[in-house]
Amino acid sequence: MTTALVCYADGSEDLEVTAAADILARGGIAVTKAAVVKEGLQVTLAHGTQVICDKNIADCKASFDVIVIPGGLPGSEHCRDCPILIPLLKEQRAAGRWIAAICAAPGFVLAHHGIIDDKVKATGYPGCTDGITNYTAEGVTVDDGAKIVTGKGPAFALDFGFAILECLQGKETADQVKSGMLYTK
Repeated sequence: MTTALVCYADGSEDLEVTAAADILARGGIAVTKAAVVKEGLQVTLAHGTQVICDKNIADCKASFDVIVIPGGLPGSEHCRDCPILIPLLKEQRAAGRWIAAICAAPGFVLAHHGIIDDKVKATGYPGCTDGITNYTAEGVTVDDGAKIVTGKGPAFALDFGFAILECLQGKETADQVKSGMLYTK
């Protein structure tokens, strides 16, 4: 079964993390919601939504087909500074498995830690992209060679989720989920 680790931190952007987790689950992917906090399972998202996650990031040792990092502040900073998450991301990249990040996360997390280098095409929230040298202004950028999906911000949360799903399960599955959600873009 295809698996996804979706990271939830205090201050993560509600729409970005919810859209990704929801779309991936609808597409048949086993989603593990991980609380990127020192202990416990509860996080409070950027706009006050409280979420009880499946696991604490410290308990996420298995390999996943994709690791998803939402944006939002200070959520992206919490992910950037997590001593457990960063080695997981570096291992994910070294193993050639997918990584997805949106909004502030491509710059603040992936570029900051060298997971996005000058060869990787990526997008992100304007003003949060200083470390992305091969920046695109697209709403969603998929770098198939690097196996990295990036999104620009909250308005692109659905497109971001569908792009991840298509990378993992194919266009037909992504199109079926879009149809079921009445997504006509």
